[in-house]
Amino acid sequence: MKALGLAFSARKRGNSLNCVEYVLKRLKEQGFETWIINAYDCQIEPCSHCNYECFAPELRGKDEECPIRDDVKRIYGEMKEADIIVLAVPTYSGKPASLYCAFTERGQGIIKSSREFEQYVSGKIIALIVIGNIPAGGDLAYHTVILDHYECKCPPPSLLLQSAECGQSSVLGTLVEDEKVKDRLDNLVKLMLERWDSKR
Repeated sequence: MKALGLAFSARKRGNSLNCVEYVLKRLKEQGFETWIINAYDCQIEPCSHCNYECFAPELRGKDEECPIRDDVKRIYGEMKEADIIVLAVPTYSGKPASLYCAFTERGQGIIKSSREFEQYVSGKIIALIVIGNIPAGGDLAYHTVILDHYECKCPPPSLLLQSAECGQSSVLGTLVEDEKVKDRLDNLVKLMLERWDSKR
């Protein structure tokens, strides 16, 4: 039983990483082996300066590798090893963080078939945490992240966490200290565990 947390914040420690750590701590208490990938510590490049290698079979009749050398392929490989994946995505300028967007768009160069998609993503238990206030576009970021996972076998459990609801600043990284936030994260863990139990 393995659970992976992915935090896509541009800063080393903030609400995204803190929420992922909280959720994985709860999963560890249930016997899961857990680990975290913090996007801050990774090199994640967007699609750029290529020759559509991900579409090479259609364009040139052969497989070709993505020419970008960064950590994206390794991260997808670690996703493949996990049974549960928890993603935390902050909202920047009304959109999901660009590290998250770059990571997901690069997936087309790694996941080549619906069978592989199941191995990497759709066959997993996935949970989504989006952090952002609605007046700042948190709801738009939330819907974008959810739609990115519409091909999963069932809609992932998800949360939109707003610092404004807790009377907090959005930049202090203290959201997880609020009891209401902990309750919502605990409920997210409960939903993941229910899906895990039904899957076994």
